[in-house]
Amino acid sequence: MDLTEIRVDQFKAFDPEYDEKPFTGGKECPRCPAMGINWETATRYCASMGKRLPTEAEWEAAARSASNFVFPWGNTFSGDRANLQGGDDGFAGVAPVGSFPLGASPFGVLDLAGNVWEWVSTPHTPVPLRPGAGEKQFLQVIKGGGWSSGPDMARISHRQIVEPGLKNPTFGFRCVKTAE
Repeated sequence: MDLTEIRVDQFKAFDPEYDEKPFTGGKECPRCPAMGINWETATRYCASMGKRLPTEAEWEAAARSASNFVFPWGNTFSGDRANLQGGDDGFAGVAPVGSFPLGASPFGVLDLAGNVWEWVSTPHTPVPLRPGAGEKQFLQVIKGGGWSSGPDMARISHRQIVEPGLKNPTFGFRCVKTAE
C-alpha cells in the first residue's frame, strides 16, 4: 500500500490539467493530497500505475495491523496525530501529506486518519433509488475522514457511503499493489 495519499505532483503527471488551487486558497501545494477526485478517476489513476484501489479490508489492515486499535496510532484520540476538523492540528484546511508522523499506523502508513477521505474499491450494497423502483443506485465506501471531519469519522472502523461520481474537495485516495 502507498505510504501516503497520492500527492498533487504525482496526480498532475497523470492529469496535467488538474488544479489544486481551488482547494488550497489559491496557492500551489504539490505535496498536498490530490483532492476532489471521484472514484472512477482514482481507479483509473491506480490502474495507470499498475496498482488498484485497496479493498476496505486491506485499508483497515494497513491502519490496524494485528492490533485492535480504534485509530491508526492507538485507542485514544490525539489532535496532533491527524488533520481533522478545527485548527488544533495546525491546519485549517488540507495539509501536505506526511505532516502527522505520530499518526502513522503500526506498518508506518501515514494519513489514514484525516486530511482527505480515501476511496476504497469495496462497493456498498446497492440500494433502490426510491421505494418500489427497479433501478439501483450503486454507492462506494470512503474511509479515514477528511480535514473537516470530527474524530469519530477518523476511527478505523468508520465507513462513509457516497456516490462514486462525487468530486468532494475532501476526497482523495491511495493505491495498493497485489503482492506477487
